[in-house]
Amino acid sequence: MRLIFKSILVPICLVLSILTAFLTFLLGIGTALLYIVMMFCIFGALASFIQGEVGIGISGLIIGFLFSPYGLPMIGATVIAFIELINEKIKAL
Repeated sequence: MRLIFKSILVPICLVLSILTAFLTFLLGIGTALLYIVMMFCIFGALASFIQGEVGIGISGLIIGFLFSPYGLPMIGATVIAFIELINEKIKAL
């Protein structure tokens, strides 16, 4: 019974492994692109503060934080870690 169960889970495990590798690749590229966007947002926010537009400057800083490595890329890394955890649990069966 256990052998049949493991043979059913092998394709799922393979798909999860490929998905993890693909998402890790996309996360690396996406993080680099979001870092560039973050820098533009921060420079725009600083320019807004200099011009006296405090509301726009604060909005720019918030958007810059979301694009920073502690914002959206961290959520992506958490999702990838969760998929890896599921894959490891399946392999442990």
